[in-house]
Amino acid sequence: MKLKLLKIKICGMKFHIKNISNLFPDFIGFIFYPHSPRFVGYDFLLPKIPKKIFKTGVFVNESKENILKISKKQKLDFIQLHGTESPFYCENLIKKGLKLIKSFRIDNGFSFKEIKDYLNLCNYFLFDTKTTIFGGSGKKFNWDKLYEYHWDTPFFLSGGIGIEDIDKIKTFFYSHSKMFGIDINSKFEILPGKKNNKNINIFIKKIRKL
Repeated sequence: MKLKLLKIKICGMKFHIKNISNLFPDFIGFIFYPHSPRFVGYDFLLPKIPKKIFKTGVFVNESKENILKISKKQKLDFIQLHGTESPFYCENLIKKGLKLIKSFRIDNGFSFKEIKDYLNLCNYFLFDTKTTIFGGSGKKFNWDKLYEYHWDTPFFLSGGIGIEDIDKIKTFFYSHSKMFGIDINSKFEILPGKKNNKNINIFIKKIRKL
């Protein structure tokens, strides 16, 4: 079944990281953006988690120097750029050997022509809801908009995903060949950065069974 290949990324992790890692998501995201309520701090010490889980650092218009420093310190597997970083900026990072996930904020007026220059620079894209903040809004955009996406780079779907979306995720995943994974965050929180283990466990089990 194709849906068994769907990757699960839990973003905005700050507390009880080992407990969540024991649920074996595919990616775990840590936010290094000072204006986010889920900011882990630049001196954050990442606990040991299973090697099969990809550690992702989320940055918003951060300096390349800080990203390189934090990536090395935390031994990050991926860098997620969630701001307005340019293709040139991305190119400089991949020349340093970093793997990139580039986020784009989507609304009904978004044109996927805007991401053409990023196609050969990013391992994955992440499509989130366009709001006045950089992610974690708990709001969905119109997923049908993604049928306008015809490039080859696989993408994560993000933005207000909850347990109630399981059936819709299944339908969308089967109908879009480039959907690689889902990114969950605020809908599974007790408070910013503290996830609800029970709900995430239920969600992961249902996704794995579909």
